[in-house]
Amino acid sequence: MRVAAVYWRPLKSQPPEECGEIYLRAGVGIDGDCHANPQSPRQVLLACTGAYETCDVPPKGLRENILIQAEELNLSSGSQVHIGQAVLRITFLCEPCGRLNKVRPALSRDIGKMRGYLARVIQGGTVKPGNRIRIKPGVYKPFPDLWKDRVINLVRMLPADCVVSYVRLAELAGVPKAFCRVFPRLLRSQPDLPWQRVIPAYQLNGTGTASYPRIWAGEAVFQDD
Repeated sequence: MRVAAVYWRPLKSQPPEECGEIYLRAGVGIDGDCHANPQSPRQVLLACTGAYETCDVPPKGLRENILIQAEELNLSSGSQVHIGQAVLRITFLCEPCGRLNKVRPALSRDIGKMRGYLARVIQGGTVKPGNRIRIKPGVYKPFPDLWKDRVINLVRMLPADCVVSYVRLAELAGVPKAFCRVFPRLLRSQPDLPWQRVIPAYQLNGTGTASYPRIWAGEAVFQDD
């Protein structure tokens, strides 16, 4: 497989811009891109040309960063992907959302598992059209594809002396901040989960709370990087 095109988005309010090359910075994401974030599992989005053809998607409709010339990708969480000089860790399948229906009616339903894959940058480097792609499955610890499972797993990792905000939990799980409103009910539905230590950001101060002196930044979540 080879890279067909590369894109970056300086602002979330703008569509992707096709360019001659992008620079992927280790642990951060694409230089200048709105999704560059050391705490995010969504630093880079990969999609394939087959998704565009099968689902009749207009150009740039999937808002990917790296478009791969292939009928399908069939990647798995924990895979290592070498593209040009860069190395990526596949985190999870990108879940279709309702915003895709603004691109084409019913696209969120039709796209299914062809939406694309999200990744973190392990080794920095330049990526450009024509670069060959090599895939090594099972290199890193996998993340669940279902967002609810990711949120629950993260709370199970919460150190005993820490609290975490809903917003930071959403960031680490790679879900929109709007999902925070369902976190309390989701977390309380799980036995033996420390849901009391997941709290709104306004309840935090510089040292956490009186009972829990530290605010968790998710230090161990991406330790395999």
